[in-house]
Amino acid sequence: MIPTEKNVSAIIESHLDQMTRLEKQIAHYFTQLAPDVPDLSLETVTNILHISPSALTRFAKKCGFSGYREFVFAYQNNQQYMMEQFEHIQRSLTKKVLIDYDQILTSTNNLVNEERLEEIAKLIDTSKRVYFYGIGSSGLVAMEIKSRFMRLGVVCDAITDKNNLIWTTTILDPSCLVIGLSLSGQTEEVMEHLDLAAQKGASTALLTTKSFPEDTTHQIIPVASVRHLNYGNRISPQIPLLIMLDIIYAYFQAIDKERKETIFKQTIVEKE
Repeated sequence: MIPTEKNVSAIIESHLDQMTRLEKQIAHYFTQLAPDVPDLSLETVTNILHISPSALTRFAKKCGFSGYREFVFAYQNNQQYMMEQFEHIQRSLTKKVLIDYDQILTSTNNLVNEERLEEIAKLIDTSKRVYFYGIGSSGLVAMEIKSRFMRLGVVCDAITDKNNLIWTTTILDPSCLVIGLSLSGQTEEVMEHLDLAAQKGASTALLTTKSFPEDTTHQIIPVASVRHLNYGNRISPQIPLLIMLDIIYAYFQAIDKERKETIFKQTIVEKE
């Protein structure tokens, strides 16, 4: 059975964790191909990658296809769709960036849990204080989203360095909400202090690409994987986090909407 997602690169990305090193090399090849590559025959690809036909078959099955032939059929249909979607774009570099965005949106669409996102929005609305924990590029996202929620009347802060994580965690109580931002789910400082926040009784959530058990302490908000961006580095790794936070923001904005619109208007500085 052919997977139903249009973006085959997104399908490949979703199975990377289960792949061997060789299969990841094959994945890299297909996620970096130009949309108009004509020959993806078994013989051609095995010669280019210096691999066996069985390796390609295993890779295709790992991605959810019955074999390499079915994978190529879906891949070429996907590439044709991309070519038609961006046919007005002439330069390949421009097209590749737009395709990356299309992939992230496709992946995000498959990850959205509306009930959980709405629940986080309600927690933001009812919590006495809200803190966004993030280091590095995730810290930039934390500062951006902090400024947006502050304009709607939320008492919140972005905590983006180790010392402030320590100081902030010591003053938390059950009236607080802590939202961690870590694409890898392995940022030591963020994960450590998110766990400490939960121990102090604060509500906690984590936006990440990493899979966690259902019974984990924190509410997990999965975001689209950006591992493929490490190859080409064409678009910002902050984008998947911002998309999911934008959805939470929209749910929050809809709670007592008129009051929030009034607060927002009061923050607008009019030019003389």
